[in-house]
Amino acid sequence: MPWHRPSTICTRHCAPMSLRFCPTMKPPNGRRLYRDYILSVKFDAPFPPPDTSNTVRFDKFGDGIGRYNIFNFQNTDGHYHYEKVGYWAEELTLNTSLIPWSRSSVPVSQCSDPCKKNEVKSMQPGDVCCWICIPCQPHEYLLDEFTCRDCGLGYWPNEDLKDCFELPQEYIRWSDAWALGPVCLSCLGLISTLFAFWVFIQNNNTPIVKASGRELCYILLSGVLLCYAMTFVLIAKPSTSVCTLRRLGLGTSFAICYSALLTKTNRIARIFNGAQDGVQRPRFISPASQVGICLALISCQLLVVVVWLLLEPAGTRKDTAPDKRYVVTLKCNSRDGSMLLSLSYNVLLVLLCTLYAFKTRKCPENFNEAKFIGFTMYTTCIIWLAFLPIFYVTSSDYRVQTTTLCVSVSLSGSVVLGCLFTPKLHIIMFQPQKNVTSHRSATNRFSATGAGGSHSSTVQYVPTVCNGREVVDSTTSSL
Repeated sequence: MPWHRPSTICTRHCAPMSLRFCPTMKPPNGRRLYRDYILSVKFDAPFPPPDTSNTVRFDKFGDGIGRYNIFNFQNTDGHYHYEKVGYWAEELTLNTSLIPWSRSSVPVSQCSDPCKKNEVKSMQPGDVCCWICIPCQPHEYLLDEFTCRDCGLGYWPNEDLKDCFELPQEYIRWSDAWALGPVCLSCLGLISTLFAFWVFIQNNNTPIVKASGRELCYILLSGVLLCYAMTFVLIAKPSTSVCTLRRLGLGTSFAICYSALLTKTNRIARIFNGAQDGVQRPRFISPASQVGICLALISCQLLVVVVWLLLEPAGTRKDTAPDKRYVVTLKCNSRDGSMLLSLSYNVLLVLLCTLYAFKTRKCPENFNEAKFIGFTMYTTCIIWLAFLPIFYVTSSDYRVQTTTLCVSVSLSGSVVLGCLFTPKLHIIMFQPQKNVTSHRSATNRFSATGAGGSHSSTVQYVPTVCNGREVVDSTTSSL
């Protein structure tokens, strides 16, 4: 290679003004020669290219300074050719007027476009200039330009995606159309039940009320009243107290109704089975015994609820669907399966009531309350068979599910009120002549003879079981 700094080397290591190597330079130190002298070489090129710098030198790594011509592939009068539009020699020199841009403005020279507001940069390993823009999920905010962060359940990102705010919680409000229907049905049922209470209390000592079993009727009406009142608890805004009342009231209202009905049908079945078999009077058919049996059956449901509350304390939770994170529903923290499991005891009561109602369907005329109990239980079974699948199918929409539950509970109370008490109310109010004692010929073993003593003059009476007591001197009329 041509040597252009010999004087510097020779004068430093040899005699002044010497232009040749001297013995002190032998053998040469290649490392020092490269570092101190060759990298410092700088001279003008003998044949410099036009329009470019003609200086030859090296950088600190020993590489020559690159020089590049920049050409643009152009079409001139149908002929394609390369046109020099600039060069690179440590800096860019470009004549943009020689370049026919496809657009009116000069394109931006960059590896990647800036990301949008809801996007983050995904950098490739070892690359600091190029990136891929990845959009964040709708429920995520920007922690920095490289990270999306989930806002969390019940929260949503702000407009600038820098923070999150708490979403409003949805629940059925009293002014919603989903609440108006069940509330109206419940109010109508409450008024009807209170009216039945008032009529029975006013006619407490009449034969039809006595024969119906006054104590159990009042317990049954209390259960119906509670069924209608449950609508207001189910629609109320979920809270710890409301959720506790839901668990306690729903199963208890059913248990009160069906425990009373089961006690009624069981008593009738035992009385007539005993009469047919010729055995002595059945035990535990007095009013106090019937009330005690009914309360014992109700206490079993209360025990189930207490265990449920201990295993799964009442409270609220925020519920969202995976595809609708922006909708937050305020619900009780009890699972649908747990609620239906707690109602399994009531299902057992319904099945036993239906069984006894079917067995006592052919009772004598003055005991035909069993027939109305049968109608009640058959209709109740239909309602429950329809309610259970509908409750599960509508679990994705809390409004439909709550409305379905309210209507089903009210219908269960309406069936008891309509099928069991309406016939009695009709006789008491519109056919009072039937609400009297009547004499009929006896055909069973509970008959009694009159005081005349002769067989021809014997007067026999059909006894009535009124509140569990045999009334030998009279019978009630047909119900």
